[in-house]
Amino acid sequence: MDKKALSDAISQIGKLDLSKIYDSCNNFAKLDMPKIDIPQYEMPEITAIDPEDTIVGDIKRKIEEQNNLVSQQMSILLEQNQLLADNYDKLKNMYDQQVKLNSESKEELEKSKWYNRWMMVIAIVAMIAAIAGPIVTLVVSK
Repeated sequence: MDKKALSDAISQIGKLDLSKIYDSCNNFAKLDMPKIDIPQYEMPEITAIDPEDTIVGDIKRKIEEQNNLVSQQMSILLEQNQLLADNYDKLKNMYDQQVKLNSESKEELEKSKWYNRWMMVIAIVAMIAAIAGPIVTLVVSK
């Protein structure tokens, strides 16, 4: 838009009469405005929420149940471990006694081998004496 077109557009509007605008604003202020009733809301009475009746309370109860079950299982495991330890001690004692009896048996076997060897030597000497006795008698009597 050029300057001439702009001045033509302004001339068509004419001069603004500010007094008319001012009077209309004053009349607007004098008008009776309808009263607006603002509703009054009453706050409902809120009772205290029991935390045990909520989801958190349910979760807490489930956790407590799990803790109780775990503690029961732990006590059972401790009892079983104690029984296993007692059984181990008994088996260890039995093994130690068996080892002791085995070593004593080995010692007795070794003693009996020496005893049997000496008895064999004595038996051989006695046999030789028994055979030599009649032979010596025959040789001496001739």
